[in-house]
Amino acid sequence: MQVRDLLEVPELGLRLLTDRRGLERSIRHVYTTDLPDPSRYVTRGDLVLTGLLWCRGPADADLFVGALARCGAVALGAGEAIGAVPGYIVEACGKRGVALLAVPAETSFGAVTDEVSRRLAGDMARVLGRRRLLLSAVAQGAGLEPMLRVVGRETGLRCWLLSATGRLVTGTGEPLPRPVALRLAAEYLAAARLPAVSGGRHSLFGVGGEPRITSWFLACDGQERDWSPELRETVSELAADVAIERARLAAALSGERKLAEAVITRLVADGAEQAETASLMRAAELAPDGPYLAVAIRADAGSAGPGAWDRAGTSPSGWDGWGRDLAEELIVPYAGRAAVAPSGETIFGLVAAGRDNAAEALAGWLREADAVFQAAGVRLTVGLSGPAAGVAGLAGALREAASALRIAAVRPATVSVATSDEVDSHELLLASVPSTVLRSFRDRLLGPLADYDERHHAELLPTLRSFLACDGSWNSCAARLYVHVNTVRYRIGRIEELTGRDLSSLADRVDFFLALRCQ
Repeated sequence: MQVRDLLEVPELGLRLLTDRRGLERSIRHVYTTDLPDPSRYVTRGDLVLTGLLWCRGPADADLFVGALARCGAVALGAGEAIGAVPGYIVEACGKRGVALLAVPAETSFGAVTDEVSRRLAGDMARVLGRRRLLLSAVAQGAGLEPMLRVVGRETGLRCWLLSATGRLVTGTGEPLPRPVALRLAAEYLAAARLPAVSGGRHSLFGVGGEPRITSWFLACDGQERDWSPELRETVSELAADVAIERARLAAALSGERKLAEAVITRLVADGAEQAETASLMRAAELAPDGPYLAVAIRADAGSAGPGAWDRAGTSPSGWDGWGRDLAEELIVPYAGRAAVAPSGETIFGLVAAGRDNAAEALAGWLREADAVFQAAGVRLTVGLSGPAAGVAGLAGALREAASALRIAAVRPATVSVATSDEVDSHELLLASVPSTVLRSFRDRLLGPLADYDERHHAELLPTLRSFLACDGSWNSCAARLYVHVNTVRYRIGRIEELTGRDLSSLADRVDFFLALRCQ
């Protein structure tokens, strides 16, 4: 029950002495005390009743009410048997946001306690009723949407089920815009504990699964701490039942997963008969004549944050296990039909390419989730092929995606996506060079400039980068850097002096350009 419910019981005659803040808070227990400092005994959600025998002045009021606020009491019921409630108690409660109720002399604390106990018993009965409805829905295999609908109908609560990558699974309210879903996912992944509160507007409940980046969660209206115990219990039960239903759905897909793995294994091996591959694709409900995009995905959890793995801080064993779950969450909702399977440290996928500029659109879809992966402490690299029509072109498309993946891997972004259009660029050349060689090349050429910048704050490296981006134009570079053209000339001269290179030479410009791309 809520604090406001007590004020609506005419037989008690309670009066609100503070403003209306906190009336929506839920009462979990009643505790009666006249101790000057009750902090050892007050718990979160308490309605504290007191006869004010401890109160001699404002200092006592500050001590008593401060203890209630720190311990999470939702309201103070002050008895008027020995006189009206002093103004300094009203002031102390108002300052700390504790609702203050005056209990008239003719109302016993026992009557208040009995009313709260009766209401809480009724709340628990409703929880059990809702639990029976949810269990019935689970037993009948009703699915996720009816389960959420039961809770929405019984409680009036708007609730959405999302994946940790920001995919909206279902909900009882209006569909969430994708930016909102991605923000909620990032906050869920970054939360040190669950349930968590997002921006004061949603409470986030985990729905099983480790690592957390592959799990689902519930986003419900309001702050969980202000809910009644019955509502909190109902949503917790919903989360548990959704986890069961999710596991059932995953088990039902095991056959499709095996077919997808067989298709991709054959294509990666690039030695299978096309007729056999086409037959497997039809069995997996994938049209052999396409067109498809090939996708290559890797994830690095080395910088895992608080929401990436389990509470013990350990990472899952094997990228094959959770990597496929992650890849499916990322690309299947976008594509509708897709085959996803592991091959070594890479997850490969075939995605139906049923739209123009499909690779660019999928790349944009993945990049939108950058904040999600930052929150999870997971770096995602993705390579995309161009469209491939028919079984004959799929093996080549997978090789093309793998080449694009090597380009994506050398970029520093949290979500790095490269398409087949970039496979013929210098980045593929850099991706094929061992990292130790790249570091050595970069340090020999740019090391003197970095050292000089560190000592003198001369901005040589930013100037070099801008100079090359402006195709060696002094004036354009000066305008880009908001400095005088003579400043650019001085800095370029210093760069040439420190490196022994000539920036009027095309060969030296190419070397500088590649060295900067190695960073």
